[in-house]
Amino acid sequence: MRHGIVLLATIAQLAAPARADEAPAATSAAGEAPGAAASAQGERWSKFFHGYAFLTTNRQGGRLSSRGFESANHFMTGASRPLRGGTLSFLGTFTIEPATVPPEGSGELFQRGETYGGKLLVDRQHPHDLFVELAARWERSLSKHTGLLLYAAPRGEPAVGPTAYPHRSSASENPTAPLAHHNQDSTHISADVVTVGIRAFKATLEGSAFHGREPDENRWDLEQGSIDSYAGRLTVRPGGGLTMQLSAARRKDPEAIEEGDQTRQTGSIEYMKTTTGGFLAASLILGRNLLPGDQIEWGNGLEATWKFRERNFLYGRIESVDRDRYELVNKTQRPANVPPARTTVQAGTIGYVRDLPRLQETECGAGAGVTVYRFDQALTPTYGGGPVSLQVFLRVRFGAHGGAGHAGMHH
Repeated sequence: MRHGIVLLATIAQLAAPARADEAPAATSAAGEAPGAAASAQGERWSKFFHGYAFLTTNRQGGRLSSRGFESANHFMTGASRPLRGGTLSFLGTFTIEPATVPPEGSGELFQRGETYGGKLLVDRQHPHDLFVELAARWERSLSKHTGLLLYAAPRGEPAVGPTAYPHRSSASENPTAPLAHHNQDSTHISADVVTVGIRAFKATLEGSAFHGREPDENRWDLEQGSIDSYAGRLTVRPGGGLTMQLSAARRKDPEAIEEGDQTRQTGSIEYMKTTTGGFLAASLILGRNLLPGDQIEWGNGLEATWKFRERNFLYGRIESVDRDRYELVNKTQRPANVPPARTTVQAGTIGYVRDLPRLQETECGAGAGVTVYRFDQALTPTYGGGPVSLQVFLRVRFGAHGGAGHAGMHH
């Protein structure tokens, strides 16, 4: 953990009171140093706390039929204050999924990633770690159209990928993880992250260094490692609710039971619009992993959530993902002496949620979603013909609604 402690301490030193002989902070375009008024009043902290939980009855269909009751959940907290012409924030995101999702993961046909008992998880979505993010961030405007970001996290998100799915408004009513999670945004839980970002007009360019290994099977701890991987992301916000990004990362030995480094490349367009009685959010995400042996593994998706008439939500997701046929059939990592054989799986999900009467500031909703699949006929003996998966759930949310955004610069 020493790397993470050093990273946080470096930014925390910025919070020390300025010496009397230090130069004043740079002024904004209006001629007043940002946060000057707050400084004169004692620089009070601004705090937030919000989160969500799904209580889900999960039924996976076909020949691998399974049933389970589980809860996917995330809780986010933070505090910020003006500091030296900018804003210093401490951020924390946590989940109790290690206690509310089976250790071998929740059932999800054709999902793949991480391990349990030293074996690759196939047709299971792993629980997230208790510590999702522990980070410090400092942002400062350099001029009317430019700004600087510094981000350090013993556990956090490097500059690669779209907004992670637990925080995307377009995925906010769907209790299941995208099948393309490990092609797009699984790096949202990484160790020892350091990021520097520069904003200029409507574009932000970020670069990160971090520890590339995926979280281990102990979901309660905070494992660390050497900084051995790097990432870069270009984000453009042209207006009209659009956010576009291109990013890539080179990760050092990310998988526990797969040897070799990986390169991840992603591109996405996210859209968010407030409407009368609700909102419309949509995301188009392309992602691929470049694997040892010149293998390319794609994971692409389109998803949307529409809130209408104050209490109604309609959500959907369409995905196309590459999978290894041996892993799907044998439910284990393909041995090195077996040549790779890729196959493509498509999945389509549609669901509806109805908000229930509010309990003070808590937003509760009851919903259901159904998923159908399209895949190679050679997999029919394993999965059956036309499997259908169903989730029936209660969703509880408090604080700000969805779409918390990634660690990139806000403006």
